[in-house]
Amino acid sequence: MDKTDLILRQVLKKVTPTPREQEEMNHIKGKILSAAGKVLEPLGVGCTMAGSFMRDTWMPHKKEFDLFMLFPKELKREELERQGLDVGKEIVRRLGGTYLIAYAEHPYVRAKIGGFDVDIVPCYKVDRATEIQSAVDRTPFHNQWILQNLKKEASGEVRLLKQFLKNNGLYGSDMKTLAFSGYLCEILIVKYWTFKNLILKTSRWVPGEYIDLKEYHKGKPAAFRGHPLVVIDPVDHNRNVAAVLSHENFMRFVMLCRDFCRKPSLAFFFRGKRKVNLAGIRKIAGKRKTQFLLLTFPRPDTLPDILWPQLRRGAHRIKSILEEYEFRVLGWDVWSDEKSICAILLEMEVWGLPNIRKLVGPGIFASGHVKEFTSKYRNARLYIEGDHWTAETERPFTTAVAKLRDSLKASPAELKAKGIPSYMAESISKKFSVLKDAGMFTVKAEGFPEFIENYLEKRVTP
Repeated sequence: MDKTDLILRQVLKKVTPTPREQEEMNHIKGKILSAAGKVLEPLGVGCTMAGSFMRDTWMPHKKEFDLFMLFPKELKREELERQGLDVGKEIVRRLGGTYLIAYAEHPYVRAKIGGFDVDIVPCYKVDRATEIQSAVDRTPFHNQWILQNLKKEASGEVRLLKQFLKNNGLYGSDMKTLAFSGYLCEILIVKYWTFKNLILKTSRWVPGEYIDLKEYHKGKPAAFRGHPLVVIDPVDHNRNVAAVLSHENFMRFVMLCRDFCRKPSLAFFFRGKRKVNLAGIRKIAGKRKTQFLLLTFPRPDTLPDILWPQLRRGAHRIKSILEEYEFRVLGWDVWSDEKSICAILLEMEVWGLPNIRKLVGPGIFASGHVKEFTSKYRNARLYIEGDHWTAETERPFTTAVAKLRDSLKASPAELKAKGIPSYMAESISKKFSVLKDAGMFTVKAEGFPEFIENYLEKRVTP
């Protein structure tokens, strides 16, 4: 047994649920299925459980289930949603739990039952995944395929992969994380059999890697061109299971695999939480001799999977606005505590400009353009430089801060017209602040210091 095997054995011991945890999960599963059956059977509606517990790839201390209610495919969407919520609430009531209404493609019941998180989701009972009427209809087919194709002894291999990803911030297909889903982890182990073999193979991946276990396509479909990793869904040939994976996270994963193969260590699986050294990151920020601007505003009232794409699109648009006025942005990032505050960090390469702006116009022989140029700048300083007309005009803004504040001090409609996404526009129009350099360290919110540290120490591998 080599060093890698010894490390993996230690990790597996820590990430395998204990018999007591297994018993607890089976008990609550039985209670939920019993209550669901009593409510659904009189309606002629079936149900199934899905998720990592059903496939025995769940992680210790992860107390959650997904219950899917299988409604007839002829049922109208409005009726599916209404009955789904009514039935979901009744199941929770019978189990003595609490609930709230959550939203994905359509509303569903998110419950807390005996210390477990249970999503009770209505979906259509369709014959095959390619006939789905909503995205959640596909999940029962995922469950069935993994149960048929993932060998029982491979459950631990999936857990090793999940822990490796989780420890390095690469586990989760939500719009904040943009990384690996649990289903993708399971497919990768079906293909590569063991975690050790997977790490060896993926350390050689290049962007554009293509996996099609069912050989649906003769080559990579054009629809997926530009995706760093394409894994064709075994139950739906039109879907890339890795579609959400960002280019950065793809490369981080590949580099981590290379590093682990070169020098295996427990630190790839368990890295203690490091306390942020505020004095240290202030020093790093100061050494860069750039200017940091931090735009903060109240968190919009929307779902995280809508919030994060809007933050990224909004940051990109704000960067463009600044650069249209020659304030060059070196780097940017977005953050939210998902409770009360959002932030866009801008690191400025150029943040101050002189009062005068020089504009090189047409050549002196371009008579038509010359007339237009000289007319437009007739009140400016006009002169010939070489064989071109040149004008000097006064800049409307000489600092990036002034431009940013001016651009954002507007109504929601005006902000949307400037390209700021809708939820962000509504929130910024009510309140925003722009903090400069050391001012950004005055933000007191959980997770914010880590955000600044991650930006300043950003690299592909730890």
